[in-house]
Amino acid sequence: MKYKGVTYDIGIEYAPGILTRTGLTSDLLVYDISEIKNNLNCNSIRIYGNDDELLILASELALQNGLHVWLSPRYVNADTKQTIEKLSEIAASAEELRLKYDNSEIILITGGEASIDTKGFLKGETIFDRIQNLSKPSFFIKKALGFKPEYQKDFISYLKQSADTVRSKFKGKITYASALWEDVDWSIFDIVSINLYKASFNKLFFERKVKQMSSKGKPLAITEFGCCCYVGADEKGPTGFSVLETTNNTPVFKENCERSEKTQATYITDLLLTYQQANVEATFIFDFYSQKYTYDDDPNLDYDKASFGITKSVGQNKWEPKLSFNAIAKFYNEK
Repeated sequence: MKYKGVTYDIGIEYAPGILTRTGLTSDLLVYDISEIKNNLNCNSIRIYGNDDELLILASELALQNGLHVWLSPRYVNADTKQTIEKLSEIAASAEELRLKYDNSEIILITGGEASIDTKGFLKGETIFDRIQNLSKPSFFIKKALGFKPEYQKDFISYLKQSADTVRSKFKGKITYASALWEDVDWSIFDIVSINLYKASFNKLFFERKVKQMSSKGKPLAITEFGCCCYVGADEKGPTGFSVLETTNNTPVFKENCERSEKTQATYITDLLLTYQQANVEATFIFDFYSQKYTYDDDPNLDYDKASFGITKSVGQNKWEPKLSFNAIAKFYNEK
C-alpha cells in the first residue's frame, strides 16, 4: 500500500453558518499533523473542507512534515459553475505547493460525492434535501434495472469540465472521490477513487465491488471508510451516525447504543486488510477528529458513540486516541 492515510476535516458548512470544525489554528494543525505522521504512522492525509485558505495552510504544513497530501475541497451546496470557479482558484494554489515541495506528493481531488454535494443533479436546494431524494427506493430500483439517472449525462460532463479546469492550473495527479451509487468515466482521472464502506446492505456484493473498481487499469484509492463507536455500528457502515438526532438544541439518541471502541477498531483493521489484499494503492480512514461529537461519561451524553472519529473529542479542540487509533498505527507500521 503506497498511501497510508486518514481524512482530516478543516471545516465543512453543511448548513449556513454551521461548521463541523471551528477555532482551528496553525498551532493545532501542526500538532495534529505531527500526531498523524509520528504516532498514527500515516504517510498520507486527505485534507477536506470549504475554506481555501485553511486547506492550503494545512496542506503546506503536511507537506513540510513529509506527508503526501490529497487535497480535497468540498464546496457543499454550491452549484456547478460556482464549484468550477473555486476549483480553478485552489488548483493554482496547489500547483504552487507542488512546485515548492518535491519530497512529497500533492494530489488534487476535484470533488467527492458531487451528486449530493453539488446543486444541479439531484433535486433539492440543500444537501439534506438531495440525500432524502437519493434515498427514495425508486432511485435504486431504477439503477438495479440498469437505468441511468436522469442527471448522468450532465454529471459526466461536469466531471470532465472540472477535471479540465483543474488540469489547466495544476500539473500533478488528479482524482475524484466517487460514491457507491455514482457512475464515473475514469478515463478523465489518473486514479480511480471511491468512498467505500462495508455494511449490512452491501456485504453480499462488497468484495465484488472492490474487484470491479480494481479492474479499471489504474491505481485504486479508497478515499473514505470508517465506523462509529457502538455495538452494531459495523452493520450500519456509513449511516452509523443516524442513531443520533441532532436537529434539536440538545442531541438525543434515537436508540440505545452501547459504547464499543473495539467494534470500530476491528471494523477498520479488517477493511484495511481486505484493501491491502486487493492491492489497493491508497486508504483514507474517516475520520481523524469530529469536534462536535463530544465524549462524556454519561452514556446519554456520549455523542462520540455516533462519531466516526478515531479520536474522541473532549472539548476545547482537544482529543484523545481511541482503540482504533492504536490499531491503525500498528497496522500502518507493520504493513
